[in-house]
Amino acid sequence: MKAARVAAVQVKIRHLATGDNVARHLDLIDEASAKGAALVVFPELSTTGHNGSPEVVRDAEPADGGIYSTIARRAAERGIFVSYGFAELHRGTHYNTQALVGPTGLVGLQRKTHASYDEFFVFRQAYEWSVFDLGFARVATAICHDSDFFESWRVLALMGAEIILLPHAIRKMNAPDGTLTFDGAGADKPEQAVLAAQRELLAFPSMKFHDVQARTNCVYAILSDHVGFDGHSTHVGGAYVLGPDGLPKARTTPSLDDQMIVADLDPVLFDRARTNPWFQLRKRRPEIYGELSRTL
Repeated sequence: MKAARVAAVQVKIRHLATGDNVARHLDLIDEASAKGAALVVFPELSTTGHNGSPEVVRDAEPADGGIYSTIARRAAERGIFVSYGFAELHRGTHYNTQALVGPTGLVGLQRKTHASYDEFFVFRQAYEWSVFDLGFARVATAICHDSDFFESWRVLALMGAEIILLPHAIRKMNAPDGTLTFDGAGADKPEQAVLAAQRELLAFPSMKFHDVQARTNCVYAILSDHVGFDGHSTHVGGAYVLGPDGLPKARTTPSLDDQMIVADLDPVLFDRARTNPWFQLRKRRPEIYGELSRTL
């Protein structure tokens, strides 16, 4: 790993407004570039939107479609890597896909491998993991629910990932008018419910699973999420960067507005974590882990 600056966003994404969403991506790519970031991370399905409705695939397109062309052109102009989400049309079906593009075009794709409860009706589950070398680091992606499985982190770390991107679309089921109830905030106060959720998610150490996995696998982790009511559902929001020691290097503050955070990757910290005698990847005993591949 080499020293580099990364950016992540908490951003409002609109339901069935792909053109507007892509335009917002371009503005934020410009902002990340101006702040010296080599990589900017957007949420899950950040261009086409995500809320569990059948309409999320309305604007699905192939990986080399119009969304890619627009974002890749701006990435090339700014000399920056961009991770963004879109509903992918592939082999006659739909995937929840995160694309990684850079100054020379498409770096690669990661399709979601673990569908959440409302995604089974619209998306296929993928079977492959990928790790991509960006020059300053080897990067992999665990899309939202994928990151809930410790196996995902371990496989990607064993494949050589040094940074794991965590694009999310954390949302609450809503009434038809878009209201919700969360942590004591009534359905008549959806904004307070979102802020309460953010305070719970972002107050260290309540990033309890991700920070443990970042530390256990000695990787940087970068989370980005939608925020607010998108016209269909309400999203919790938040963005943070965790170090290979599990500690936050940058994070958003509770807010309903778009936010961008930046953090500098420290190769010294990374090397120190990887050479620690307690680094678990060096102490593993795969010969006794056979049960992990058994299904219930």
